[in-house]
Amino acid sequence: MLLLTIFTVKYSLIMKLKQLFTIPTITILLSLQLTACTDLIENRLYQQQSEYTFEDTLLNLDIAIAEHNYRIIHRSHIGKAVRDRGETDFPLSTITSFCNITYAREMMDINPDLINDMPCNIAVREENSGVIVSTKLMQTNTPYPRQNKFASKINTNLTSIIEATVE
Repeated sequence: MLLLTIFTVKYSLIMKLKQLFTIPTITILLSLQLTACTDLIENRLYQQQSEYTFEDTLLNLDIAIAEHNYRIIHRSHIGKAVRDRGETDFPLSTITSFCNITYAREMMDINPDLINDMPCNIAVREENSGVIVSTKLMQTNTPYPRQNKFASKINTNLTSIIEATVE
């Protein structure tokens, strides 16, 4: 008897849900869920256009990095390497890698997986519209408040470095 009652309640609930969730309702619910998911995806690319030449922008970047207490550890001259292979009109592009050891230590204490976000990188590249300076910002919408606070601090530094480079 108990089994029959449970079955009847389940069947009744399923029928009510079936009436409630018509195709338009399901479509609306799915679109709301997709919207919620896309809100979690951050646009992490930050870029500004420089009014300076490519070379002067790189010099400005060096100064801005030093003024923000970071140290350049590597520079990849991708555009020049492509030009050296024979494509003389290829746009210049350089990626500058830099780090602040104090921040790197703090980051590792918060979450060792963040090592993948170090060193910081800023790209300078030529485009038809001019010289573009860009970086990928750290993710700030994780479930970890301490990590989000740290990422916001680094992102502020990265955007400040780019602003100082192009001003």
